Amino acid sequence: MNYLDGPEVRLGDVVRVPTPAGERRARVVMLGDTGQHLDLDAGFVRWVRDSRILAPTSVFIEWLDDNPFAHDDPQLAPVGNYMSTTVDEFVRFESRSS
Repeated sequence: MNYLDGPEVRLGDVVRVPTPAGERRARVVMLGDTGQHLDLDAGFVRWVRDSRILAPTSVFIEWLDDNPFAHDDPQLAPVGNYMSTTVDEFVRFESRSS
């Protein structure tokens, strides 16, 4: 899987993702095409795989900046620090961890 501008998507890559609150930085923590991940909780990985919610063209990211979807409203479901997203023209590669 590659970013729109060419580089291969790798675990640990820092990307910029547009949100309603503006662009936010995140780290790639799971790849949809291979299922590889960065030491994620085994239960979470099992849920992702068993539910088949991660397409081959998608990744799970972990927010590095404030989570733009976080809230304190008890009427709404809680929001975690991970999000799945497709690797498209909006997810922009920023840097690679060594």
